Order: sequence, then C-alpha cells, then structure tokens
Amino acid sequence: MSVDPLYFLIIGLGLVAIVAELRVMRLRKKAENNPVDHFRAQCQRLLETNKLDELAAFARAQIRQRPNQVTAHWYLARTLYLQQKWAEALAAFNEVARLDPSWIERGVTPHVREIEAKLQQKAMPPAPDAADNPRTLH
Repeated sequence: MSVDPLYFLIIGLGLVAIVAELRVMRLRKKAENNPVDHFRAQCQRLLETNKLDELAAFARAQIRQRPNQVTAHWYLARTLYLQQKWAEALAAFNEVARLDPSWIERGVTPHVREIEAKLQQKAMPPAPDAADNPRTLH
C-alpha cells in the first residue's frame, strides 16, 4: 500500500496551523494575565474611540489602585492634554517624569513644550485689529 506524499504535506500543514494557534492562544492568555497590558489595551480602545471622559476616569481609578503606575499617569496626562486642560495636563506630565525619568524625552517633553507654548499664547494679549484701530499720519 502506497501513501501519497500530498497526504503527508496536508498533515504537516495542519500540525503547523495547530502549533501557531496554540502560540496565539498562549500570548492572549499572557496578555490577559498582565494587568498593565490589559490596562494599556483598554486605554488605547478608549483613546481611539475618543471617549476622553471615560478614559480620564479609568486612568484615575487605576492611579488610586496603583499610584506609581507610570502608564496610568501618562494616559491621564495625554487625556487632559487632548481635552485642552493645560494646567492639569502639565501637572500630570510632570508626575510621569517624576515617577520614571526615562519617559521624559519621548513621552513628556514634546507635550510639555506644546502646553507651554499654548499657555504663552493665551497669556499674550491679541494684537489690535487694523480695521478697529485705524492709523493716522498726524
């Protein structure tokens, strides 16, 4: 009795697919068991759907449970930034920097610079409009 080589190829591909699916399942379970990854994924979903009030509340709840979790403080800061609550966002970004200085360069400084620029613009009085204040030559 002769067995077609195609049979072995099909069996081999089936085994490869099963092994791949088992790896994916293991990675999903690992992510579910890691609370920081789960928190980050939930925050991303809220951010991507623009549910900023919900995201701020979620981040604050996480901070109450884990006050030193940098990721929670960063998501709160980012949310406050998107809500244009400049003073609160600045304080939150400063807390991120205090908790973990490695976040300063990429996660904090760009936002802080933008906030400071916006606050500076807000503090500067607007230039008078030429139509409202005509110039005379006398």
